[in-house]
Formats: sequence, structure tokens, C-alpha cells
Amino acid sequence: MGTSTDSPFPPAAPAAPAAPVSMPQPRPTLLAEYEALRHGCGLADRSGAGRLEMLGADRQRFLNAYVTCDVKGLAAGQGSYGFFTGPQGRILADVVVLAHADRLWLELPPGQEEPIAGHLRKYLIADRVEMRQLADMVPLTLAGPGAAAAVAALAGKASGDDLVPAARWSHVRLMVAGVEVTVQRSGRMGVPALTLWVSGSLAQPLRDEILGQAGLGVRPASGEALEVVRTEAGVPRYGHDFGPQNFPQETGAEDEAVSYTKGCYLGQEVVARIHYRGGVQKTLCGLVFDGGAVPGAGTALLYEGREAGTLGTAVHSLALDRPIGLAILHRRAAGPGSRLELAGGGGAEVRPLPLAAGDGEGGSEG
Repeated sequence: MGTSTDSPFPPAAPAAPAAPVSMPQPRPTLLAEYEALRHGCGLADRSGAGRLEMLGADRQRFLNAYVTCDVKGLAAGQGSYGFFTGPQGRILADVVVLAHADRLWLELPPGQEEPIAGHLRKYLIADRVEMRQLADMVPLTLAGPGAAAAVAALAGKASGDDLVPAARWSHVRLMVAGVEVTVQRSGRMGVPALTLWVSGSLAQPLRDEILGQAGLGVRPASGEALEVVRTEAGVPRYGHDFGPQNFPQETGAEDEAVSYTKGCYLGQEVVARIHYRGGVQKTLCGLVFDGGAVPGAGTALLYEGREAGTLGTAVHSLALDRPIGLAILHRRAAGPGSRLELAGGGGAEVRPLPLAAGDGEGGSEG
């Protein structure tokens, strides 16, 4: 592994808080999308996700040295979730790694494929690894408790329970609505989900086919509806709730995303030291706000007159019918029931995650 000590992503400067947004009654379409995600099935176009492909005989050994999750032991059809970390142990991006027989697919936050590819290329010396954008494959996600039944119907099967292995991020090749796709069991969306990886030229026809089957009952799911469900479930997102200023342990995803037995990786010494010597001083928390206005992301959060963190995602919860949010707070302010003041006015109460329970997956790792 290389010995570069400069992080390619310096800690982000604090964003100027956005003005609070007054929330009118949710539009009827949003309500229908939300109901589908909570109790039925919604279809989300996730083509904005960053995507890379890694080929070559050394691909798993090489990638294993730069992420917090165990990649080296993945067999074809398996996957894992973790973080790219810099030399100081801070997060460069989160990543889902899908292992195929002859390649790896990496799903990254939007816009992070080039920064991560550049970061990895700094350490490519004699390794037999090729990296390229995975532009020709598009992820369409069926989200909600009815996702498995929808895939089964599209595949002409009686039941969807056994179509995809139970392990999170596992994946198989299937014929769905006459199109060969990779069906992946997805996590971290707040509800059960199956992602269909399909050739870009076939993505729109497949989407139209799924939504056009009246008996299937699948509705389009907008990014707005997905954000509400994600926030209610307490699932943080890179660039919104955590980023280059954070350590993996501050995100609430440590148990799933960090292996303490896999061996050395870039930043491992710092991440392990935090784990074994007492942890971090910040943690992910849920917030329920006073009043009806949704505060702006980046708003400073004060506890007993001192800043304890800044607001990440904030939405109007359809389950609670009030504004909620996520924030990484100093532990002195993170106890359930703690009262916070918002810079510029207003207040919030710290609540345990998930903020609203739903059918299927939830919690900070849903």
C-alpha cells in the first residue's frame, strides 16, 4: 500500500445555513409515493449515483487496502458496504461493492466517481487493475415491502422470496420483463429494496414496462419521497449528513461498514485506535423540530449555549406530520430528550433513531 499522507479531500468548510422552508400541505403525488414506499412498492431512477468498474487479477486485493469493509473475501454474487478513508481516518466517500466473477462494481455518492478514481490511481503501481466508469449500467430501484413480489411477477415466478439471496448487497442475474438484469438486494434506503442493474439503452423501456403494468401496482418514487423515508428511518447520506470532516464511527454505520479483522487499509490505524481506545466524541442523532417550518441544512445547533453540531438532512415527516432531521452531534448534546436551540431561532428535541417506524427495514442501517 502507498504511503501518501495528503488527503485528496480536505475537510469541507461549514456551509452557510439555508433559510427555513415553510412547509405547505404535502402535494397529493408525494403522499401517494410515500404510501407506496411504506406499504407497497415504488420505482426510483437512481442513475445519478456514481459508478465505477474495476477489472484485473488484483482488483479485490487492491481495493481491500483502501476501504473499511472486507472486499478480499467476497465471492461472485456477494457485496459489502463501507467507506473510503484517507490517511487520517476520515471519510472520503461511502461505497457499495458488488463482486462479479471477473470484475467489481462500485456504487458511490453522486459526483464521486472521478475523485475516488483519482485517489486510487495514486496508489496503482504494479497492480493488475483497470478502473473505468460504469456508465453503461443504470440502477433502477424497486423500494418498499412489495419489492420482492414485484420482481417475482416481472420474472414470471410465484414468489420473490428465493429469487435473490437474503444477505444485504447480494445479487443475481435474472430475466425481468424480458430483459436480463442484475438484481441486487439493497440496503440503507429505509425500506426493503431491490435494485435492477440494467443496460443504459434498456433502462427507460424497462421503467415504462414496470410502471405500465396496472396489476403490478408499482408507482414512480421521486427523490423527495425517498428523502422523507430515509430521514424517518435515520439513514445518513454522504454530502448531506456526513462527509470528509467525519470518522466512520460518527455515522451510525460502523457495525455494517467497518471490519476490524480484515487487516491493513489506508486510515486503518486511526479508525482502529478510535474503536479500541474509547470511541469518538460525536454521534448521529435524530431531531424533531418545534413549529411547522423545516430548518435549512447547515443550521448551527446549540446545546446549553454552545454549538453542538450542524443540521444535515431536514424534511417534513409524513408519519409524524412535523419537521424532522438528522445531525451528527457532540455526545454532551446527544442524549434522547436533549433540547437544542437553532441559530436564528427555533428549537428541537433529540430523539432515538429511527424517528418513525415503517414496514420492513429501518434504523440507522436500514
